[in-house]
Amino acid sequence: MTVNFIVDKELAGVKVEKAIKKKYPTIPMSVIFKMLRKGEIIVSFLPAQKGQVLRFGDTVSFEIEDRFLEHKKVEILKVYEDDNIVVIDKPYGIPSHPDSNNEYSVVSWIEDNYSKDELPQLCHRLDRNTAGLMIIAKNRQVLSEMLKYMSRRAIIKKYLCITKKADLPESGVLVHYLKKDSKKSKVYISDFPQDGYSEVVTAYKIVRQKDDLQLVDVEIKTGKTHQIRAQLAHVGLCILGDSKYGDWELNKKYKADMQALCAYYLKFEIGKKGVLRYLDGQKIVKETVEFPVDIEGFSSINVYKERGLEI
Repeated sequence: MTVNFIVDKELAGVKVEKAIKKKYPTIPMSVIFKMLRKGEIIVSFLPAQKGQVLRFGDTVSFEIEDRFLEHKKVEILKVYEDDNIVVIDKPYGIPSHPDSNNEYSVVSWIEDNYSKDELPQLCHRLDRNTAGLMIIAKNRQVLSEMLKYMSRRAIIKKYLCITKKADLPESGVLVHYLKKDSKKSKVYISDFPQDGYSEVVTAYKIVRQKDDLQLVDVEIKTGKTHQIRAQLAHVGLCILGDSKYGDWELNKKYKADMQALCAYYLKFEIGKKGVLRYLDGQKIVKETVEFPVDIEGFSSINVYKERGLEI
């Protein structure tokens, strides 16, 4: 598709990449920069340069795929909201932040549903193929407080997952060391401290099992990238449907192509100080966990009726 526009007073004096992003917010910055590098963005009949400042009356034109100009919107459920925070239930398959595929994200949903004067900010993220509860701060002060609470582990976060059956105690605390490889978008787990590795701590409880599967309750004590998926896999509790750290044969057997992992529980143990003190002691629980698999007894879990879960 060919895009053409004339620079008006609002865009005059703005760098070309920022002007395009402002006018077409669904186009990822990575795509804009790529077009600039290739000389595909034309300003007043000449290829534009990165950082070029637009003038009133300039014409801007470029060719771009239709998929970058529109989002397929996804409905996201609000579980809780007050003047300071929103807690949402993120569906499977939705990224937390916009990515190079230009798919609808949680950030896109925030932009669609809240004032642009000061958009709410994500306090943490979930992997694209992990579902469940996410906290959003409505202003910078709340974001700062929430990040402080998370860093000192004052917000308890629990997950339910379906895993491969493993010969482990019914419950325990896993302590390992994790290193992130950003280029490969993957993490590695070590049993011992090493340079470049950070400690990761995860508590687990095997709630029940059936055949070669187990329903596992997980509480993260630290919050690192892919922590649950990689650390559980390291001890044999491969999460069903996980294509990166999981068990290929198990995924094939159950036709699982999305990880059966859901953040279902939040509890605030933040104390009696600060703007969020009213949340101290409160719990937010996702009553029903729907996993992206068709397995009798495992596809849908009512957490209040499930024996072994401490809600």
